[in-house]
Amino acid sequence: MTAGPVLVSGGGIAGLTLACALRRQGIAVDVIERKPEIGDEGGIGLTLVGNALRALDSIGLARPILTIGMPADHIDIATPEGRVVGQAPTKGPWGDGIPGHCSVARPQLHRVLADAARTAGASLRAGLEINEATSDAEGVDVRLSDGSLGRYALMVAAEGLNSATRQRLFPGAGPVYAGQACWRARVSRPADLRTTQIHFGGRYGVVGICPISESDAYLYLVETAEENHREEPGQLHTALREKLDGHYGGRVAALLSELTDPARVNYSPLPVMLVPAPWHRGRTVLIGDAAHANPPVLAQGAAMGVEDAVVLAEELGRGNDVDGALARFTARRFDRVRMVVETSRQLALWEVEQRRDVDVPGTMRGAAMALAEPL
Repeated sequence: MTAGPVLVSGGGIAGLTLACALRRQGIAVDVIERKPEIGDEGGIGLTLVGNALRALDSIGLARPILTIGMPADHIDIATPEGRVVGQAPTKGPWGDGIPGHCSVARPQLHRVLADAARTAGASLRAGLEINEATSDAEGVDVRLSDGSLGRYALMVAAEGLNSATRQRLFPGAGPVYAGQACWRARVSRPADLRTTQIHFGGRYGVVGICPISESDAYLYLVETAEENHREEPGQLHTALREKLDGHYGGRVAALLSELTDPARVNYSPLPVMLVPAPWHRGRTVLIGDAAHANPPVLAQGAAMGVEDAVVLAEELGRGNDVDGALARFTARRFDRVRMVVETSRQLALWEVEQRRDVDVPGTMRGAAMALAEPL
């Protein structure tokens, strides 16, 4: 692609991954972020599963991330009392030295991605957003919030769930509530825990502990909640402690004493969304959470954004036909993402309904087999 630079609106995981991937194709890229800084200092942690790591490895980013996170090839399955009763393998055909998953602190992940993008030659600017964008057959003219103008061959909206670009180009296509909410609390990593431990069969659908570094982990809880339910921000630590106290043992119970600061606890209603194909209008395209979102039961939220970025850069790097690249991007991505969104939504619904007559393990295995297929 030599028709001109690409503008990426959004400096999150998908946007920064795209910047790195585009630079590997020799494509000039400008990244803008509406927040004052490019980073995720308020975030806690996430798990990058094997297909995400495989995609990141294809652009040289997996190995640096593995050094700051906690890689593993299985997840521990435990009772509510904390007794480990089995292991769920995550190892797959991800590539030499690529583990089944790697859990990492969000701020550290963002720093790795941003540093890699800058080193590769991408322009990263914070405190900016798009005021106006006009697309034509050859590109898009953009006016930014500081009054500056730019001409780009393509504009990519990696703006997250509340994307203003999606709302403008795809009116009515937005997230709906999945019926669940997720709590996450930053805690110390138990010294003997080096992979995620998930507790099933207790008071809530899923309670787990996810180590994200040698020193830190996060405790999480996924629960059924009404759509309009809200938690008092200053009491998040107290509310989470009260939900778990007396209902879970082992490492979970031992970590409750660390729930003393609401700033270290996050509460989020879980959305689900799939923008109909194609995700582009003219020379503007959506990727990541701007185009799709799903409950975290398959741990595929970040993974789908990473894959979007890698595939879009590959297609743009094939030649000068931007419109053809966008069509191929849709062909490679839509059905795979739809499978993830629909499967995640179904599994979440089964949890909300407390179904016992369904094949949850079989459904998850089917999704895992599909995701093991090449991009």
